[in-house]
Amino acid sequence: MAFNGCIGFKQIDQFRKSYSTLSKAKRATFWITFCSFLQKGISFITLPIFTRLLSVADYGTVSIYSGWESVATYLVTFGVTYGGFNNAMIKFRDDKEGYTSSLLGLILVIGLIWLLVCVTFSTSVVNLVGLPVYLIAFLFIEVISRSVYDIWVSRMKFDYEYRKMVKASLLMGLLCPIAAVSLLILVPNKVVGRIGGFILVELLYAVILGISLLKKGKVFFNKAYWKFTLIFNIPLLPHYLSQVVLSASDRMMIGQMCSAGDAGIYSIAYSAGMLMTIFTNSLIATVVPWLYRRLNESDFKRISSMSYKLLLIIAAVILGIDILAPDIVTILAPKEYSDAMGLVPVIAASVFFMFIYSYCSNIEFFYEQTRLATIASVSAAGLNLLLNYLLIPVFGYRAAGYTTLICYISLALFHYFFAQRVVKKNNDTYVFNGVQIWSIAAIFCVSSLLISYFYHLAFLRYAVVLALLIIAVKYRDLILVRLKEFF
Repeated sequence: MAFNGCIGFKQIDQFRKSYSTLSKAKRATFWITFCSFLQKGISFITLPIFTRLLSVADYGTVSIYSGWESVATYLVTFGVTYGGFNNAMIKFRDDKEGYTSSLLGLILVIGLIWLLVCVTFSTSVVNLVGLPVYLIAFLFIEVISRSVYDIWVSRMKFDYEYRKMVKASLLMGLLCPIAAVSLLILVPNKVVGRIGGFILVELLYAVILGISLLKKGKVFFNKAYWKFTLIFNIPLLPHYLSQVVLSASDRMMIGQMCSAGDAGIYSIAYSAGMLMTIFTNSLIATVVPWLYRRLNESDFKRISSMSYKLLLIIAAVILGIDILAPDIVTILAPKEYSDAMGLVPVIAASVFFMFIYSYCSNIEFFYEQTRLATIASVSAAGLNLLLNYLLIPVFGYRAAGYTTLICYISLALFHYFFAQRVVKKNNDTYVFNGVQIWSIAAIFCVSSLLISYFYHLAFLRYAVVLALLIIAVKYRDLILVRLKEFF
């Protein structure tokens, strides 16, 4: 035990020394990534609390609200904090404070216009969205408040002021669920309690940070700044909204075509199935710099070889999650949500194809072929809406899980062929071994879909998980050597 403790202290000391040598930019990247992990962790940990304090129908209403909030965020902000903000910081480097405060002014104006339009045409909006008018008002108040915070965070990231950002983000991550749980206990309308708790904290942040940004910038309206923001971001809206359609339209359409309760059950299956995105998103962020270096060196054999091994690792980890789906759903929600477990493997399989399309799209970005990403995203989003419209009324909410998988497979195929074509055009060779990639994909997909038929055999499920862990431990050195190549 003492020996293990010494090793632990030695590793901590090595980490401390390595950290002290990092540049401010790399420290910022580390803490931003860590903060993102922690926020997602807090969100996942608090999920079982809300599923037990809310009825299935109320939880479904909250999930429908969240889906429409994602749409409203892009209608109000045009996704400026996701793309364009850093460009503006460089373009207007002599007046960064002025641009930041004017951006705040633009979002406030657009948000209030949308709120006014929705209240004025409330009957039509309520019929379209499927939420009462007071929740639609809440939605835009929350979007405006959250956007003020996102602008501030974007500025902190650009300036590498990671200490302030981490403190503020973690505090918000804690205060939001605490406020929501408190209101859930105090108010009779549980949906208002859950949503209102988050809004109160976000509104408080918006007031404090908004006043601070306006005081520093002293600019609410600047024609040049507003024009740049709109011209840069409006063309990107189809891409951003198509991503929302792929991730959130299922819940919204289930709420309209089935019931809020069905939307709640589906949301739990979606949350459990998408659990692995925490791992895959971090992995793609780590792999992209390595991928760009290999592309720059035209080392396509290495890219093909490592891509194959990466997909094997991801497939094994996702299958492990699939096997444990009944246990995950039991932890996340009470027995009323038990029907969700059958959909977890279907949705989790989507994560595998999400990784493929993200990986391939970065190859397109390397060759500055960004138009292809928009074409693929919009096409997949259109397919998702069409399939949901046709299949949900016939097969119920469960159809949405399969339409999600089909659309992410199509998106992966789009980007795979785009990446192959772009590399072939520039280097007269292909970057991937298609037989390897799609053989893994086919075997993984079939295995994932068949797993739910063995959920009643608990002993077999745990034995398979144990076997996977033993294999991982046995070959840990080999796995670590392969992964270290990306750092």
